[in-house]
Amino acid sequence: MTYTFKLARRMAKNHPGRRTFAMLAACFLVACGGSTPTGAAPIVPSSSAIAGFLTLELTTPNTNDGAIQFAVSGPSIDSIRTIGLDGATALLNGQAQTIVTGAIVPGALARVYVPDVHRASEYRAWVVAAAVRTTYQLQDVSAYRAALVR
Repeated sequence: MTYTFKLARRMAKNHPGRRTFAMLAACFLVACGGSTPTGAAPIVPSSSAIAGFLTLELTTPNTNDGAIQFAVSGPSIDSIRTIGLDGATALLNGQAQTIVTGAIVPGALARVYVPDVHRASEYRAWVVAAAVRTTYQLQDVSAYRAALVR
């Protein structure tokens, strides 16, 4: 017999009016004993998810770009920060629209912060529009490429 059960029996003998309470308490304590949990299982965060950033790299056929608009889509984009250039970003419904201005050259253009860098293949980036630096004339974006890399 466990100590808890003995204590419940002793309490029931000493106080006859509390016999029902003692029996309920003993049943409850026996049900709670052991190595199995009685409540909900604790939420354990996924240890494989690593928050971080993906780098947006731009490939452009022109040397006179002054403004680029690009879009990024994917699950749970946290934010986008431009690298060394001025820019503005709007996040809406799992898609980010960003405009970057300045003397734009091919290479790393922005950092996209995501909750899990292991899911990089689920994100997509593309150039929406481009403009000439001095005249703001729109460029043909068919030869532009935007890629997200780790």
